[in-house]
Amino acid sequence: TLAATASSNLTVTLASTTSSVCTISGNTLTPLAIGTCSITATQAGNASYAAAAPVTRSFTVAGRPQTITFAGPGNQTIGTATPALSATSSSGLSVSFASSTTGICTVSGTTLTLVAAGSCTITANQAGNTGYAAAAAVSRTFTIAPAPAAGPTAAQRGFDLYTTTSPITCL
Repeated sequence: TLAATASSNLTVTLASTTSSVCTISGNTLTPLAIGTCSITATQAGNASYAAAAPVTRSFTVAGRPQTITFAGPGNQTIGTATPALSATSSSGLSVSFASSTTGICTVSGTTLTLVAAGSCTITANQAGNTGYAAAAAVSRTFTIAPAPAAGPTAAQRGFDLYTTTSPITCL
């Protein structure tokens, strides 16, 4: 509830000049979106008093705060299936992901792609909307191990290979 008075004690009228951010009904302010709300007070005067000069006051309408919960995928190994990235915001708005180490790992949507062995950093973001402020980004760093060395093949271990006609020995 807003209050404004004039030195004449005549009624002051309040109006929003930023109706996409806030509205006024009587003396009740309703914030609608994040941004700058501007309210103008006017007093038209009467037979005894001249109109007062309009007065405008502005203030910031902040969004509700939100947080991101992002555990990260944990250490990974090249050549193995990677989990889908998953994070939640306290607002319920969707979270996006980005890699800051694209030479090691990349992200598309919630799909993590392992590019090379090393240290991968993924950041979860939520930009906010008209009702929620942007969440603080949450980064997770994990290790990507190289693919395990392949063991020797049967031929490399000295096994005999057979064709339909004769044995072939591999050394």
